[in-house]
Amino acid sequence: MSTTDASQMSLDTYTFPHSRLRRRLTSPDRTPLVLIACGSFSPITFLHLRMFEMAADYARFNTQFEVVGAYLSCVGDAYKKTGLVKAEHRVNMCSLAVQGSSWIGVDPWEALHEEYLETAKVLDHFNREINENLGGVR
Repeated sequence: MSTTDASQMSLDTYTFPHSRLRRRLTSPDRTPLVLIACGSFSPITFLHLRMFEMAADYARFNTQFEVVGAYLSCVGDAYKKTGLVKAEHRVNMCSLAVQGSSWIGVDPWEALHEEYLETAKVLDHFNREINENLGGVR
């Protein structure tokens, strides 16, 4: 799978990445669930990815949720953490880390903002994109 160069992205050209999001449930008695991890990811590690696997396993065996996808969302450059690598590089690192995954993606939307976004605003973005713009998961 190819990765997109984050240095070429902007909010003006942004489109929500949904190619790895399953749009249909395999078990109609379950509720769809999208896992989202917001963070610095400077750098992304194997354990960040394991977190998704563990959450998906928990949901599968202990809940009525069905995981239909997962996203990494890198905080933007306005988050003034010491030693933080530029957002475009962190988005690229995350994209490389998940390039072999069929269900984990990277959404650059948060990282493309010049201002810091609270996590609740990022989650609202995912809700709007998945449930309103794409029509949800059935």
